[in-house]
Amino acid sequence: MDVAVLTFEGLPQLDAFDASLLPALAALGVEARPVVWDDPAMDWKTVRLALVRNTWDSHLRRDAFVAWADKVGRLTQLHNPAPVLRWNTHKHYLRELEEKGVLVTPTTWVRRGDTLDVGELALRHGWDAVVLKPAVSAGALKTHVFPRAEAHAATARLAELTREGDVMVQPYLTAFETEGERSYVFFDGVLSHAVRRPPTLLDAPRGFSEPTAFTPEDAAELRLAESVLEAVGRPLLYARVDVATDNAGQSRLQELEATEPRLFLSLDAGAADRLARAIVAKL
Repeated sequence: MDVAVLTFEGLPQLDAFDASLLPALAALGVEARPVVWDDPAMDWKTVRLALVRNTWDSHLRRDAFVAWADKVGRLTQLHNPAPVLRWNTHKHYLRELEEKGVLVTPTTWVRRGDTLDVGELALRHGWDAVVLKPAVSAGALKTHVFPRAEAHAATARLAELTREGDVMVQPYLTAFETEGERSYVFFDGVLSHAVRRPPTLLDAPRGFSEPTAFTPEDAAELRLAESVLEAVGRPLLYARVDVATDNAGQSRLQELEATEPRLFLSLDAGAADRLARAIVAKL
């Protein structure tokens, strides 16, 4: 097999937004099929390239996932590479990017076993509401929003979360409710397409409910997305840069998704072909 397109047991045939990659690869003469990433029967030496796509249980078993990536990366080409997957599956990477000059949503980091007074933090920074988010998570798992008036409850929830791992505390960005996030999708460092996405939290207010493609017109925001990849300092076969507007009207990085992001290939007519060609260039 040329390409193993990696997914997880709960989604053996790939996500509908990204399934168009398989026929795009076939059109280029590449044999590709979905493979469950932790299938014990898989012989990775028989695969020319393994592409991480819908491995959507990896955040639940991060240690096992990064150990698997280290192993597979020694047996075949793995994209993105194992060191990137290890780095990107703990959100502390945002702190590193911020130290390199990337505009990141303001974040207070709370280590496992520690806690802090969320009310005092919010008052000091002028935050009307806060977001608590585990540093290893996906899909808004165990992510909570608290108004400052409920700071006592937020502090108690933070203590619960830090018993399990590191936690991020951020201001709640009210623009999420109307704008959602803008996701800039890159293949081999080149912008492929962009998508507006509604808030991840299911109970968050929202001005729209479905992801939609858009043409980037904000040059400063696009430059922010490009600066994120420059700060990474190494090539990424695929990356999704998620940007949102802060409460002062400034675009800021929310996430760099370089592990298993939904790439929304079906929302842009040429996206699957562009990714397929980037993959073929690695073979």
